[in-house]
Amino acid sequence: MTDLKVVDREQTAVQEKVADPLDLILKNHSLVSSTLSKEALMKIEQRMPEIVRATNTAGRRNTQTTSQLMTLNMSGDEPYRHLRQILAQIDKKRSALESSHFRVKKQVIKLKNLEKKISENPDDEMAVVQRDEIMVGLERSKVYVEGAIKELGMFQDAYDEIRESHGIPEKWDETHAEKAEVRHHIKMGFRNGFQEIMASGMVGRGTAEYLEQFGIHPQAARKHLHDYVVQNENLMNSGKEPNISHFHEFLDAMADRYAEAHHANLKRIGLKKLVRDDWCYKELTNG
Repeated sequence: MTDLKVVDREQTAVQEKVADPLDLILKNHSLVSSTLSKEALMKIEQRMPEIVRATNTAGRRNTQTTSQLMTLNMSGDEPYRHLRQILAQIDKKRSALESSHFRVKKQVIKLKNLEKKISENPDDEMAVVQRDEIMVGLERSKVYVEGAIKELGMFQDAYDEIRESHGIPEKWDETHAEKAEVRHHIKMGFRNGFQEIMASGMVGRGTAEYLEQFGIHPQAARKHLHDYVVQNENLMNSGKEPNISHFHEFLDAMADRYAEAHHANLKRIGLKKLVRDDWCYKELTNG
């Protein structure tokens, strides 16, 4: 944003001379298909200011609703998974802003050189066009830069809320996230199994293998899922309806029940532990 403010100051003297390219096209009837009347073009031109204003509401790729309810839900059930998803989104936005930052700096240098060139030769039409093109591009990029910054702030708020809601320490590290992974995978396995039973009446081979990797016997998993489906059917037959929290409670119960089941697989493989603290990222402490 700092570079864009610099551009604002430097282009003040010439900004009045730079017209909106679309505005020029609409006013120059010879550039437009003869099937459009001057009245139609004028109608478009008159409504563009409101469209430009409204476009500022669409400066981000996803809405806050999509980013928080859909993207985070898809990342899993465990809070550390949500935090990691948020961090990935923040890193993506940060990288985009860094690229934009250096792109703007390069454009500012080109703009200065063009201004110098024009001052030395005001009749250099190509230099004037190139200058105007850069200035219009910088102006149009502001809404997208601002949108990315707003997304950063939104994800930061979501990060803080999730961490505080689940009592996650401020200085959590990779070991915390790793130790929560077993519960995540158990829940994902049972979620997939439930969706498959609802769709086809049976647990798919891939889901059965998934659950088996975490020490859960596929036939036992199928029985739990079948019983849960029957429980819901009975509930609805009595005039009631299970809500989404009811489903989450089932997933939590399965994660609690099978939290240690993976140890049997570790033993079979010949492993003594699943998470190796020495090879996890942790902040270095003095002492």
